[in-house]
Amino acid sequence: MNTPRPTLTGAGIVEEAIALIRARGVDALSMRALATRIGVTAPALYAHFTNRDALLRACAQIGYDELDNRFRKGEPQSAIDMIWISSRSYVDFAMEEPELFALMFMFRPDAIEIAVEADIEHGGATSVFDSMLQNLTDAITAGDLRTAEPISYALALWAAVHGIATVATLAPGLDTDALVNDVVGGLITGWSP
Repeated sequence: MNTPRPTLTGAGIVEEAIALIRARGVDALSMRALATRIGVTAPALYAHFTNRDALLRACAQIGYDELDNRFRKGEPQSAIDMIWISSRSYVDFAMEEPELFALMFMFRPDAIEIAVEADIEHGGATSVFDSMLQNLTDAITAGDLRTAEPISYALALWAAVHGIATVATLAPGLDTDALVNDVVGGLITGWSP
């Protein structure tokens, strides 16, 4: 007796794609491999996603949503607290979800106006970047940081925290808390009035 297959949905496809990415990495994700995993033919996936890139973007969005949710957890008392929370959340996410993190940062925030030929902007990346930018803007407005262009601070903070996250995924066992404290603390101290 044949067991009926569950209805194929975009959300279900993304869930299975993320499971495959977590298990084998983003390079292992192909429409054919995913279809085999789900138990359908590859053309069935194209009814929901026009191509692999569209599926990767949908998977990345799930990661960005999770990261953005982590940014909003905690009980900050100030904009500086939010900078600390988002910095630690970023690194923790990278450590807990290295394959999803790698996928997410195949894309860049469209808030960064750099001319590139490839279509690599992603609204989810922009949302996460904008949260960081807003925290820095709030800290400047509150007088906790020197007056400067918030985008300059945001790019420096992003580069620093992304660097910590990248190094941490390559060096398991690294004391990421100490590194975040040193690096982010150094930036905040350097930007203090």
